[in-house]
Amino acid sequence: MQKILDRTQESLAQAFATLAQSAKRQQRLYLVTIGSLMLIVLIFALVLIVVAGLKQLDYRRALASQNATDISLLIHQEESFLRRAALTLDYYYGPSGGRSAPDDVQQAILKTGVALGKTDGADSNFDIVVGEITRNAWGSQLGERLGRLYEAAQSTLVTQQAFEIQQRATLIGLNEDYAAILPSLTHPLAGQTSALDQAAMPAPQPAIASLLRETLERRIEAQTGRRVPRKGERIWLEPYRDPLLNRLVISVVGAYYDGDTPTVLISTSFPLDALALRLAPPDNEGVNLLMTVDRRIAVSSMPLDASVTNLVQRAVAATPSQIFHYGREGVIFHEPLALGFGLLVGYVPWRALAVALGWQLAVIGCLTALILMTIALMARYFGLRLLRNSFAETSRALQSEMLNHVLVSATPVGLCIVRQSDYSVLTTNALAIELLGIEADSNRLPPHIVGEFLAQAPVQPSAMSFARVAAFVVPARPARMPAQSVQQSPTEQRNEAQLSPSPDQDGGAPSQFLQFIYAPARYAGENVLFCAILDVTAQTVLEQQLRHAQQTSEALMRARTNFFAAMSHEIRTPLNALLGNLELFARTPGLEAHSQRLATLDLAADALRRVVNDILDFSKIDAGEMLLVREPFLLIDVFENIALSYAPMHGERSIRFYALLSPTLDQTLIGDRMRISQIVNNLLSNAFKFTSTGKITLRAEVTDDSPDRAMLTIRVSDSGAGMNEETLARLFKPFAQGELGASHGAGGTGLGLAICARLCELMGGHIVAESVPSVGSAFRISIPLAKPPVDSRAPAKARKQRGIVLVLSMEREAGEIMEHWLHHAGWAGHLVTLPDAAQAWLRLNRADAVVVSGEYGLDVIAALRALQPVGVVWITRAGPLHPEARGEGVLEVTEFSRTAVQSAIELAHETKSTTAVPTAARSESGPAGIHPTLRGLPVLVAEDNPLIQNLIAEQLVELGCVPTIAHDGEHALKLFEETPFELVLTDIHMPEMDGYQLLAALRKLQATVRVLAFSAVAEHEEAHNWRERGFSGYVAKPASLRELQAALLEAAPQSVATAEPMSSAAAGSALSTDDKARYTAMLKQHLQKDLPRLLAIVEEEDVQALAGWAHSASGAFVVVQEPRFVEQCRRLQRLCNDEGRWTTEMDEISISLHEALSDHYGLDEQSAH
Repeated sequence: MQKILDRTQESLAQAFATLAQSAKRQQRLYLVTIGSLMLIVLIFALVLIVVAGLKQLDYRRALASQNATDISLLIHQEESFLRRAALTLDYYYGPSGGRSAPDDVQQAILKTGVALGKTDGADSNFDIVVGEITRNAWGSQLGERLGRLYEAAQSTLVTQQAFEIQQRATLIGLNEDYAAILPSLTHPLAGQTSALDQAAMPAPQPAIASLLRETLERRIEAQTGRRVPRKGERIWLEPYRDPLLNRLVISVVGAYYDGDTPTVLISTSFPLDALALRLAPPDNEGVNLLMTVDRRIAVSSMPLDASVTNLVQRAVAATPSQIFHYGREGVIFHEPLALGFGLLVGYVPWRALAVALGWQLAVIGCLTALILMTIALMARYFGLRLLRNSFAETSRALQSEMLNHVLVSATPVGLCIVRQSDYSVLTTNALAIELLGIEADSNRLPPHIVGEFLAQAPVQPSAMSFARVAAFVVPARPARMPAQSVQQSPTEQRNEAQLSPSPDQDGGAPSQFLQFIYAPARYAGENVLFCAILDVTAQTVLEQQLRHAQQTSEALMRARTNFFAAMSHEIRTPLNALLGNLELFARTPGLEAHSQRLATLDLAADALRRVVNDILDFSKIDAGEMLLVREPFLLIDVFENIALSYAPMHGERSIRFYALLSPTLDQTLIGDRMRISQIVNNLLSNAFKFTSTGKITLRAEVTDDSPDRAMLTIRVSDSGAGMNEETLARLFKPFAQGELGASHGAGGTGLGLAICARLCELMGGHIVAESVPSVGSAFRISIPLAKPPVDSRAPAKARKQRGIVLVLSMEREAGEIMEHWLHHAGWAGHLVTLPDAAQAWLRLNRADAVVVSGEYGLDVIAALRALQPVGVVWITRAGPLHPEARGEGVLEVTEFSRTAVQSAIELAHETKSTTAVPTAARSESGPAGIHPTLRGLPVLVAEDNPLIQNLIAEQLVELGCVPTIAHDGEHALKLFEETPFELVLTDIHMPEMDGYQLLAALRKLQATVRVLAFSAVAEHEEAHNWRERGFSGYVAKPASLRELQAALLEAAPQSVATAEPMSSAAAGSALSTDDKARYTAMLKQHLQKDLPRLLAIVEEEDVQALAGWAHSASGAFVVVQEPRFVEQCRRLQRLCNDEGRWTTEMDEISISLHEALSDHYGLDEQSAH
C-alpha cells in the first residue's frame, strides 16, 4: 500500500510540474514590469521633494543674510554711539566744561543722592545717582562736578536718541560712586510695554552706581583679565544678568580716559530675550543663533541641548560660509557679521523642514499614492487575476495531496485510525505497525492497549466517551505479572511498571513504553479515533531517575541541615571556651614576657571564630534556616550606635570617617535591625580593612515607597584599594575573598559580602557595588521596611521655631546634613565652609549658636567668638557623648550623636558666653536640684554586674550621694568593716555571698544600718514583703532617678517627708539614645568576657551558677531595654529555681540565648571578604 501511495505522489508531481513552471515564469515577468513602473514614480516624487526642500533652504538663507546685515548695522551703530559718548565726555570734562547743575538737581543729590535730569526738546529724562562718600568728597565742588556729569548725560541722551538706540545706556564713574542712567529707569524702553515689566525695574538708589561698576568690572576681568577696557577699545561682554533689568543681556563697554587714567565706563545692554525674538525664523521652524568668533553660542532663538550645540559648533567649524552642511539631525548654514563680531548661524532640523514643506509634501505624497494605487489596481485587474486563480487552484491541489502523503508516511510519529466499535485498525503508517507489533494478517490493537482505552472510557464506548483530546502511557508489550497480580487493572499494571522500569528478567534493556494521543473523528461514516503514537521509553526512565535523584537530594539536604544545627553548638562551644580561657590566661601575673605570643594567639583564635561563624551563618542561609525578626525599631539609634563603634577605628592611619545620616531616619519602622546592623558592620569593617588613608563615608536615608512601606537606602564608600571589573563581577559570590584578600594582605573566608547579599535578598532588598582600582569602592543597599500601623504611629510633633545656628564645616556634605538636622529640630541653619566666610557672616548677622566641625581648631573658634560672644558647639570624632566645656562658651561633643549635638546647641543657646557648661559627668536627665539630705551621703552598693554598677553610680552621683561600689557580698562586707556606711544597696543574687547573707552579716556589725534591696525580680510575691525579710526598702533594677531618690529619702537617716521636685526628664526611666548607646557598648564589652563563662557553665551543667548568671544578665538587659533577652534570662532563672538538676531544656535555652546574643551584638560576626 505504501508503494502505491508513493507512485501516486510521483505521478501527481510530474503532471503539475510543467504547468507550475510556466505560470510562475509569466507571473515573475509581469511583476517585474509593474514594479519597475512603480519605482520610477517613487524616484520622480523624491526628486520633487528634494527640489522643494532646496528652495525652502535658499529662502531661509536669504532671511539669515538679511538678519546678518541688520545685526551688523546694529553693531556699527552701538560702537559709533560709544565713540560719540566718549567724545562728549572729553568735551564736558575738559577745560571748556564747567557750568553748575540746576539747583533742583543739586538739592535732590544732596538730599537723597538721586536726581532726575531733563533734556531740551526731548521726550525722555535720565537718572543721576551719587554715593554719599562721593558727595562728601566733592564738597564745595559739588555743583561744578555735578554740572559736568549733568551736561555730559544730557548730550549723550540726545546722541542716543539721534542714533535711535532703544537700549538703556549708563555712564559710571570708575574712581567715584556716581552714575548716569539713560534714559531714566521710570521711562519704558521698546519691548517693555507692560506695567508689570515697568514695575519690575528697581528705583534709582545711590548704591546702584557701585553695583553697576562692580558687575561690569567683574565681567570684563573674567573675559579679558583686565577690569577696564583700554583707551579707544570697545568690549562686547558675554551674556550675564543685568542688575538693573534683572534679565540676561549682552553689553558693549568702553571707557573714557582723562589723559592716561580711566575715569568713566560707558555701556549699553541688549536683553537676550529681545534679541532672540529678533533672530527667530519664520513660524519658529528651526533655530537662529549668534555665535562668537571662538564658536560659543551667545544668543539663540530657542534653547538647544548639549548634543545639538556640539553638533552645530562642529558643523560651523568644518563648513565655509554660504555653504549648506547636511547632517543626520538637519541642515546648518552661517553668515559672518561685521567687525569680526562672530557668525549668524541657522539650524533647520529635518522635522522643521518637513513641517515647513507640509502642504507641498502632502500634495506630492497624495499624487504619488494615487498613481501607485492606480497602477496596482490595473495590474491586479487585468494581469494577475486569471493567472493567480489558475495557479492557486493547481498549487492547492498539489500541496494537499503531498501533505497527506507526508503526514502519513514521512512523519516520525506513528499514526493510525482506529474504529471505536471494535478497536480495529483502519489505516496506519509503517512506524505505527512497528511500534504496535501488529502482525501482517491482523488489524486489531493488542489486548492490553484495548484495555487501556476501555479504562479511559469504562462505560459503553461511544463518541461521547471520547469527546476530547486525551493521552495515556502503556507498555508496548504486556507485562508478566505474578499470580497475585492477575486481578490488577490495566491502569494499576501500567503505574506499577512506570514506577519501576527495571530490566527484564533475562537482563535485557528496560521495557518499552508508548504514549497514545488520540482524538475522536468521523471517517467513512464511522466513529473513529485518530491516534498518534510516540516511543517514550527514555522519558519514562529519566522521570524515574529524576524522582530518585530528588529523593536523594532532599535526604542530603536534611542531613546537612541537621549536621550544621548540631555543629553550630559543638564548634562554637569549645571555641568560645578557648577564647575565654585564653583571655583569662593573658591576665595571669608573671606572663608579661609572653604577651606578644598571647596577643598573636588571641588574634588567631578570634580570626578562627569569625571564619567559623561566617561558614555557619552562610550554611544557615544556604539551607533556608535563617529566620528574620520583624520588630519595630528606631533607625537612627541603630546607625548612630554603629557610627560610635567605628569612630575610634582609624588608629594611626590618616582616615576620616563620616556618618551622613539623614533626618528621615528619625522614625520607627518594622524589620530585622540585627541583620541590618550585620550588613552595615560587614561593609564598614571591609572599608576600614582595605583603606589605609583617605575617607570612609556611611550614608543612610529613608524614602516613602508606598503608604505602608518605606525604602531604606544605605551607601558605604571608601578611598581604599578598589577592585577591577573581574573582581567586581564575582564580588558577591561565596569565597570570592581569596585572591583579592591575599593581594592586599587581608584575611577572611570570602563569605562576608555573600552573606550581605543573601540577607538583602531575604529582606526583599538588593546590594550593588561600584569600584575603581586605586580610587576606592562604594556599596549601595536598598531594603524595604514596613511602617507601623497607622493607629500606632507617633503623632507628628509641632516644630518649634528656635533661632539661627551658623554651621562651619570643611566637608560641605556633612554640613548640609547638619543643616537638615537643625531644620528637623526647629533651628534655621546657615552653612559656610571657610572661617573667613563665617567671620563675614557674623559681622552682618546675629547667631543664637555656632557649630564648628572638628577639622577646625580652638583658635578658629576663638576668632569667631571675638566677633560675637555666642555659644559654640565643637563637634569632633573623638568627642564625648555629653557636652564638655573646652573653654569659655565652648562645648565639645561627638559628631556621631544627634541627641548630644542638639543638647549641646541648647546649652550653648541658653548659656551664651556667660559661664562654663557642666561636663559629661552631668546627665541630661538629672534632677533640677540636689536634696539636702542626700548631699554628700555615703552609700555602699553591692552589685556584681559591671553595667549596673556604672548606672547606679552615675545616678547616685546625680542625686548628690557619694557611692562606693563592691563587686559582691564579701567585698561589700569587707568595705563596711573598714568604713561603716549609713546606707547600703545590695543585689539579692550574687556569687560567694548573696544579699540575704550580706544583710545578716551587716546587722551583726551594726544593727541600725539601713539596707535597701536592689534587685530586678520578676515575681510579684518575691518583691512584695521586703521589710518582712529585714530590708529597709526595695529599689527596682533599674530604677528611675525619681524612684531611687524616693527610696533613699525614705531610708536615709533624718529624712524629710517630701522630696524636692524633679524635672520631667529625670522622672522618666527611659534611657536617652546616647546613654543607651554608651551602656550598650559597655554591655557588649562585658559580654565578650561573660558569654564564655555561660558556655563553661553549660559544659559543667551547674544549675546554681546558671541561675546566678541569668539573674545578673537579666538586670543588664533591663538597663539597655532589651525585653526579649530579659524574658529569656528570667525564664532560664525560673527553670533553674524549679528544677533541682540539669535538664535538656536548660541546655537548649542556654545555647539559643548564647547564639542570639552573639548575633545581636555582633560578637561572632566580624566578617570579611
